Amino acid sequence: MIIEGLLTTVDAGGSPHVAPMGPLVNPELTSWTLRPFQSSTTYQLLRENATCVFHVVDDVVPIVQAALGQPVSVEYTSHTQGGWIISSSCHWYRLQVTRWDASEQRSRAEAEVTDQGVLRPFWGWNRAKHAILEATILATRLHLADRAAIDEDLSKLEVAITKTAGPREQQAWRLLQDYFASH
Repeated sequence: MIIEGLLTTVDAGGSPHVAPMGPLVNPELTSWTLRPFQSSTTYQLLRENATCVFHVVDDVVPIVQAALGQPVSVEYTSHTQGGWIISSSCHWYRLQVTRWDASEQRSRAEAEVTDQGVLRPFWGWNRAKHAILEATILATRLHLADRAAIDEDLSKLEVAITKTAGPREQQAWRLLQDYFASH
């Protein structure tokens, strides 16, 4: 299955780089396959330093910000063995890449969990959060898909957002609307 969240890697200056990521995992969360595109900053940083931290989050705003290439408004704490933990995440998993397959544009990085933690209970997701996630994925695929089809999908997703969004989902939706309007 795929679990959606945020991945932090370490840039050349030692600062955190955050990106949305949907790794393949088993139900026990012991087997991880990251799939960064070789053209991405995340891929380059993981090739330089094979340690990263995956975060389970229940706030859609940082996911949208990261996916759209905007500054991500989160705070970090450093892990004692290297890497960055998003302070507002629910769960985190420190991963070490053990094997690469870069034979395709979307690479596969097998990783093992070296540490993990729970910072707070997972609040959960409502229909608006799911719709925001789907709209965010559409935003990252604008260059691959028919714009009319994307607009049709967005109008369907907007119904769930209108009915069930709280303030954070409304903020994320505005970010997405601005992004789609400018592209």
